[in-house]
Amino acid sequence: MEIVDLLALFSDPSTIKKLSLSQKLTASLVTTILGMGITFLALIILQIVTSQFDKLNRTRTETPDAQLVHTARKTTVEQPVKDTMINDELVAAVTTALAMALETSATNIIIKDIKRVADTTPVWSKAGIVEQVQNSV
Repeated sequence: MEIVDLLALFSDPSTIKKLSLSQKLTASLVTTILGMGITFLALIILQIVTSQFDKLNRTRTETPDAQLVHTARKTTVEQPVKDTMINDELVAAVTTALAMALETSATNIIIKDIKRVADTTPVWSKAGIVEQVQNSV
């Protein structure tokens, strides 16, 4: 008996009882392989189609994300960190933030020195932060 004939018999509920155990197992295995194969093939086709849509979208116009990356690259030119005078507002803000975080009074905190640290954040991280801020509005 050929596989096509076996599957035709397997599709009819009344003839399943007449099939032998080996025929039932063979038909079940073929059905499983066909079902999984078709599903896998459909997923591959879907992945190819979605990747082509992505390429098509990129070629139409330059996305705002790419513009953000270009902007971030221009703004991250390394500049030496200048020692600026620490104003009273900055000291007050840092003192208040520390007091809130440590759950203590601001009078218990003494700030002796505040130094600005050079920004070493990568360009891709800055672009991602800018994108998230713009999308959240």
